[in-house]
Amino acid sequence: MNHRQLGVQNAVEPFNGRRTWMNKLYRLRRVLGILALSACALASIEANAQGVEFLTAARDGDLPHVKALLDDKVDVNTKTDIGLTALMMASVNGHLEVVQALIGANADVNIVAANGSTALMLASAAGKSDVAKALLNAKADVNAKAKGFNDYTALMLASENGYLEVVRALIEAKSDVNLTSVSGATALKIASQRGQLEAVKALLEAKADVNLAAANGSTALMSASEKGHLEVVTALLEAKAGVNAQASKELGRYTALMFASENDHVEVVRALLAGGAYVDARGGKLVSTALMMASEKGYLEVVRALIDAKANVGNVNIRLDTALSLATAGGHQNVVELLKSAGAN
Repeated sequence: MNHRQLGVQNAVEPFNGRRTWMNKLYRLRRVLGILALSACALASIEANAQGVEFLTAARDGDLPHVKALLDDKVDVNTKTDIGLTALMMASVNGHLEVVQALIGANADVNIVAANGSTALMLASAAGKSDVAKALLNAKADVNAKAKGFNDYTALMLASENGYLEVVRALIEAKSDVNLTSVSGATALKIASQRGQLEAVKALLEAKADVNLAAANGSTALMSASEKGHLEVVTALLEAKAGVNAQASKELGRYTALMFASENDHVEVVRALLAGGAYVDARGGKLVSTALMMASEKGYLEVVRALIDAKANVGNVNIRLDTALSLATAGGHQNVVELLKSAGAN
């Protein structure tokens, strides 16, 4: 989820057309399910004319105008109808000098918008490192969670998008690297799923728990393996990630090897096997092995890697299918021939 997906790319749009912009916001919320806070959804503002002028100036980075309005005693914490403040709008757009002016005028850095978002979260999601640092220096709550939007923290947002400088700033400010979202995901798991290698390394250096599983039992290693992020997988293995951990029943008790095999990520499969993955572990509704999964889908090189790792070609699932019968049924003749050459019958 980057700042464009959050809707803030339209933060310079006029404050009009309530129905249009609110509909866009609701669609973003429905599609993303996370932190769909948008400075474009400002159509109806619970403020007087001066307040509207102030919010607009902050959003647009108009420092002289902001200062003039502050001199005229505008309410520095004026909000829109969804709880956005001038500080939030300046933060998400990276207007550092405006942010500094607002902080200097005693803007509340920890005001929470209707969906639980703060200025620090928005700056972090948009990769605005200088702004994030300014907010942290002003005592922004580094561990606040966006209630109602998966409980994401600023660190999760920065990690997901690979904003390394922001990640480092948040860690230096004592962000709890092992906080979890509603689903139980940590910043490390989120970064691993997105393939954000440098963020993963920074989190591991900060002692993120490499084996902390989400509510469904999925780990950072499983997420990276499923998506084929080889370098992340390697980093996690070096950090002693549990290579044979199994997800919960909800995810079929899959291992990282099963996720990689079922998605044709052969280099990840090889890395996991080299890292000690048990080649004949079973999972899924049919209690299958990684070899069965890859054979059924016709992933020749994955099958070859598993056979080279001494996978048992004669294993059967609860339906009494073998890797060979699954490959045959799928019409994967090259896999069939490879399995037969390995002794399958």
